[in-house]
Amino acid sequence: MWIPIGMFFALGFEHTVVNMWLFPTAILSGANVSIYEWWVWNQIPVTIGNIFGAMVLNGTLWYYTHTLQKE
Repeated sequence: MWIPIGMFFALGFEHTVVNMWLFPTAILSGANVSIYEWWVWNQIPVTIGNIFGAMVLNGTLWYYTHTLQKE
């Protein structure tokens, strides 16, 4: 699991799963980050962004594939 998630992180994507791996790893390695700071300033906003992005993307795709009628 470390290699695929690490590669995803190295590509620069900000995602909930990557952050669930990155921050606990950093905390266990001695980084000066508290669990509170991680959740309030990173995990919650990224999760909200992922949920919103998925809703917009999926909603748009469903709209264009299921509501437009062929003439």
